[in-house]
Amino acid sequence: MLKLLIVDDEEFEREGMAQLIDWKQYDIEMVGTAWNGVEGLEKTRQLRPDIILTDIKMPVMDGIELIQEVRKAYPDIEFAVLSGYGEYEFTSKAMEQGVKHYILKPCDESRITEVVGRVKRDVEARQEKRRREEYFSRMAPQAGKQLFRDLLLDREEVNVNILFRLQAKEMPPGKVQLLSFRGKESFDGLEEFVLGNIASELLENQKLKAFLSTVVRNDTVLLISETNPQTLLPIVRRIRREFLRIRKEPLRAAISGSGTVMDLAKLYRQTEELFRMGEDFKNETLLHYGMFEGKKQDMEFLVDFTVVGKTLDYAELLQSLQLTFLRMQKRGFSFQEKRRCMDWVMRLLYGEGMETEGDGIGEEKGQDLMILAARQIWRHLDTEAVQEEKQGGENLRFMTVLEEIYRHFQDQNLSLHYLATEILYVNEDYFGRFFQKRSGKRFTRFLLDARVSAAEELMRLEPDIMVYAVSEMTGYAADGQYFSRIFKKSTGMTPSEYREKVQGREQGDEYAE
Repeated sequence: MLKLLIVDDEEFEREGMAQLIDWKQYDIEMVGTAWNGVEGLEKTRQLRPDIILTDIKMPVMDGIELIQEVRKAYPDIEFAVLSGYGEYEFTSKAMEQGVKHYILKPCDESRITEVVGRVKRDVEARQEKRRREEYFSRMAPQAGKQLFRDLLLDREEVNVNILFRLQAKEMPPGKVQLLSFRGKESFDGLEEFVLGNIASELLENQKLKAFLSTVVRNDTVLLISETNPQTLLPIVRRIRREFLRIRKEPLRAAISGSGTVMDLAKLYRQTEELFRMGEDFKNETLLHYGMFEGKKQDMEFLVDFTVVGKTLDYAELLQSLQLTFLRMQKRGFSFQEKRRCMDWVMRLLYGEGMETEGDGIGEEKGQDLMILAARQIWRHLDTEAVQEEKQGGENLRFMTVLEEIYRHFQDQNLSLHYLATEILYVNEDYFGRFFQKRSGKRFTRFLLDARVSAAEELMRLEPDIMVYAVSEMTGYAADGQYFSRIFKKSTGMTPSEYREKVQGREQGDEYAE
């Protein structure tokens, strides 16, 4: 309930407003009256009203002087002014003091309560705003951490204005990075506080800043000014030493690439990728892309990560890996180099190398390595669709069929009859119907589409490859005659015409740049 003080030098009006109006029904407490500004100021100090209803023309101290004095000490008190005809000069001065509410004498109860009600609403709105601001001020640090965490995990669209407001610090106009510390267990509030404070102090010594910090699973992540690994090394060493006093565990650390605050989710994925790639570098003080740049670029050149590790179609996964193995074959990779490549793919995707112990795969079974990689990648996927594929029965049988197709992808003898009778040992007619039901295509069309697609991609990604090599690598005779007819029927161009088109497009792009 808001408190009201009435100040008026006319006793009849003053006491009438105080006693005859039932203020409680308007949720207002009438706490006192005063006959001039001096008494009104004293009563204000004693009673601390929320609203003062004051006459504007009074002896000793008028309403304008009262408003001025009260505003100096109690700026949140709201006023409603009583004024008569001809007192426009006083009214104008009251307006200069920010008074918005006036009651023209003579007035009745309805007019008085209407104006006081408007003042009451203004007071309540201001108080509610102050409560929100106080709550926001108390909650801002934790809310900032939560929002920062959500942005890192890509759970919320980046709203820079909200981020700035929550943090109450000046955010960087340019590039930023994420400095991430990983432990075996999640960090508690004290541990995060220690990491953040030490990092802020040491970064400041290098004229850098730590803007935000939060905990995501087993990581404490700091948003910092753009810098380089060499500058961060001594800072990370110091943090790791200090942290050993709290938890007897050496921290691992990674620094992302550079970006803006709009790239937070991308930058966090980079630190996660660095921790995965750095499993064999646990003695390194700070993981950064410079340590893996060449290897990562090689992997991204050979492997389509937009498909591998993300697709929900096992045939698409096998097709993509098949292209990777064909490109490694074209480049003369040894079996061990192919194995190392797949090991790195698994590290980039999941932070652990390929499981090869006891797999029995020798150099004479290179395609088996591809199938093994596909199975391990598939096991890491955990969507409902993939879980269904992992179950037995028809799903498992079809996955086995797909694996055998890609295991014999380069075999010129591969056909529906050969696959059914020589590899799977099933009835050819039954197998044909089963395959069409599951794939939506007749076996011959499926194989032709897969081989032509692989040929197109090979000539696009390896523009110097010879047509005869493409023919052999996609399961056709080395002379390329039959392959050329099949390719033209599917694409409308001969392999040579297609390769020239691709090369011309690339040269045109380079010229355009």
